[in-house]
Amino acid sequence: MKRILTLLLAVGLCSFLHAQSSGTWFTVKEVGPKVWQISDHGADNMYLVEGRDSAMLIDNGLGTADIVSFIRKISSKPLIVVITHGHPDHAGSDYQFAKVYIHPADSAAARQYNDPSTRARSSSTMTGDNKPSPGEMYKGEIYNTITIPVSDGKVFDLGGRRIEVISTPGHTPGEIVLLDISNKLLFSGDNNNSLVWLFLGNCLPLHKYLASLEKQAARLQEFTTILPGHGDPIPATFILDQISCVNGILDGSLERKPYQSFAGNAMVATFGEASVAFNPGNL
Repeated sequence: MKRILTLLLAVGLCSFLHAQSSGTWFTVKEVGPKVWQISDHGADNMYLVEGRDSAMLIDNGLGTADIVSFIRKISSKPLIVVITHGHPDHAGSDYQFAKVYIHPADSAAARQYNDPSTRARSSSTMTGDNKPSPGEMYKGEIYNTITIPVSDGKVFDLGGRRIEVISTPGHTPGEIVLLDISNKLLFSGDNNNSLVWLFLGNCLPLHKYLASLEKQAARLQEFTTILPGHGDPIPATFILDQISCVNGILDGSLERKPYQSFAGNAMVATFGEASVAFNPGNL
C-alpha cells in the first residue's frame, strides 16, 4: 500500500508539473534534486529547495499572483522564505508571508518596493501588461511582513540539506547568494546573471562588485552550477568571465557600448559569456 501511495503521489506531482507548462502565471521545472525553478511569467526565477524537515523559497517574485498556493502544490513542508535582494521582482510577494529573511542593507528597499502600486508597475513593466487569471490572484492574508536579518555565514538546516548565506554586495548593498553545500548549487539572485545591472541608483561601485566576484571565485570548488535570478542554469566557471569583464571595464581594455533599458541608460561591456551594464561614473 505504501508503495502504491508513493507512486500515486509521484504521478500526481508529475501531472501537476506538466499542467503548469502552459496557460498559467507560474511555470515550474525541476533543476536539481528536490530543487524547483519557478518562472514568474518569464520575469524572474524563484527556487524551491526541499530538505527532509522543511523547504526554502528563494525569492518570491513580482507579487502579482498567488505564489503561496502554488508552492503548496509542490511541497507541504514548513517553509522558510529567503530574499536575495530587495528589488520588486524578487521581494514583491513579501506581503504573502508572515516573515522573510533578508540582508538588513536591503530590508528598507524591500519594504518600499512591496506596496501595491509599485508591484503593479513592476508587473506591468516586466510582463507586458499581462495579468494572472482571477483564480491565480492572491486571496489570503495580507501580512505586515517581519523581515529577519541574515548575514554572511548564516546556515539554514532544512534537514539533511544545509544552505549557507554568502554576502555579495554590488547589484544592491545587501545582495546575498545561497550555497546548497552538499549539492554544490549556488542560488545567485541577480549577482551572476548573464547580464548584470550595475547602473541602478543603489548599485555599489564596480570595484566593490568585483570584490564580491573574487570572493565567489575563491570558493569555486564548492559549487558546480549557478541557478540565477534570470535565465537558465550556468556553470560555476562563468564567474571567471564576469571577473574578466569587470576588470576589462576598470582598466579600459574592453569595448564599451551604449545600453538602454526601462530602468535607465548605461554602458555595457562583454567578456566571454558575461555582460555588465554599468554607470561610468560609479566605477
